[in-house]
Parts: sequence; C-alpha cells; structure tokens
Amino acid sequence: MTDGAGWGDLHTHSLCSDGADAPEDVVRRAADCGASLLALTDHDTLDGLARARTAAAAAGLDFLEGIELSARLGRREIHVTGLGIDPAHPDLRALAARLHAGRLERSRRMVELLAREGIPLDLPESGAAAPSARMHLAVRLHALGVTRTVQEGFDRFLKPGRPAWVPKTLCSIGEALDAVRAAGGVGLVAHPGLTPDLHAALPELLRHPFDGIEAWHVSHSPARVGELLALAAERGLLVAGGSDCHGTIKGEPPALGKVRVPLEMLRPLRERLGR
Repeated sequence: MTDGAGWGDLHTHSLCSDGADAPEDVVRRAADCGASLLALTDHDTLDGLARARTAAAAAGLDFLEGIELSARLGRREIHVTGLGIDPAHPDLRALAARLHAGRLERSRRMVELLAREGIPLDLPESGAAAPSARMHLAVRLHALGVTRTVQEGFDRFLKPGRPAWVPKTLCSIGEALDAVRAAGGVGLVAHPGLTPDLHAALPELLRHPFDGIEAWHVSHSPARVGELLALAAERGLLVAGGSDCHGTIKGEPPALGKVRVPLEMLRPLRERLGR
C-alpha cells in the first residue's frame, strides 16, 4: 500500500447500474485521470465488479470491490456504500438480487405508466437490456425527443408526484450493514450532503453501527468536507468518498477526477480491510 501524493475515488458507477460506461471504461477513465485507487459502487448490483477488477489489474490500478445499497431511514431513502466486499458472499448476493429485482419491477411499472400518458418506450422487460433505473427511462425519453434533456425526464415524469413515479424497493439499514459486514466489507453513510435535512438526519443515521462516512463527494463543498471529517474524528468513524461519477449519461462532463481523496486519508480504511 503506497500513499505518497496519490489519490483515490471510491464511489463510481457503470452501465451495470445507472452509469454510461462499461466497467472497463470506468477503470480506464480513472487511470487516465491519474488515480491510484478505485472502487466501483454500482447501485444494488455486483455484476460489474469482476470485469472492473480484471481491467484494474491490467492497468496497474489498486481496486476495491464496492456496492451502493438502497436503504430506508423513516421516510427517507438512504444509501449505504459497502467497500472491500467479497462479491461472492451469499448474504450480500441475496440482498443485491432482491433489490435489483425490485428495481426491474419498478421500471416495468414506470414504463406502463408512461404508456398511459401516451409515451410508449418499447423497452425489454427482461434480460441484460431491461431498464433497472430511472436513469435508463430518462435517457430513453430524451432519445425519443419527448424531453429536451435527460434531467427533464426526471422533472416531468419520474420524480415523486409526477405521472410515472413508483416508489423504490428498499432494505433496512441494518440489513445493508449486516450483508456488507458478512461479505468482509465496511459500511459507510453514502454522500451525506445529498441527504435532505442533513443535520436532523445524521444523528438518527449514526445511531446505526456504520463503520464510516463519505466525507468527499462531488456535491460537498470544502466546508462540508471539513465538517464531515471533524464529525468522523469525533465519533471514531472511517472516512472515504469519491466523485459519484456516472459518466456522460446526462450529457454532462464526467465527474471522475473532480474529487481526489488523498490516499493518506484512506489509510485507516485500507488497514481495516487489510488492503
């Protein structure tokens, strides 16, 4: 484990969930940006990890297997980032399969609601090409010319209160943390800066036995990063984070390289994982 002036990005997504790029291309982008360490943390799926690890080994890039699990805190949706996991562990695989199946069913129901609005998307309901995220539907709406931007698809059709909104299947925070730990990983509060009413939610969140918190995120200001680092130090929590890069799927420049977590700050996490 070499630190020096290197940096890592421990929160990225591929087309296996709602990103634009194949796992191999996420790795290539990270290597081209000069990263020393990468984690792929697709939503509720482990499907891209083997491909990403193989590509990282070929590129000479340190790699951590990860996942971002969709959980609930009261009425809020909370994401749990698992890092350093064993993708073959049956408990984690079972939870990921349940959440992913829920995503597929949610997308199927959203497609039905869009059809009732006079917008047939004609997407496969099963197989690798079946949509598993709102992002896939928003991209298709844009490609058909129904919306001017991908974001407009969310705003007009796919958000709460809009015509094609369907709630997501969520697990409990305890289930997420138990599955991550059973698979040898650590569980972190994902991108807390995106949590509505953060200061009210964090104390409740941290009653759960999280191992750490994502201090760095593309949405976090330097002041927010400092605030979260101080909170982690006070509570003895690990810290991590990353760009949350989804590639160019929304037509924006990719975020990878915009958030550079110093390897020195990731040393405690890597030591915990034996990496």
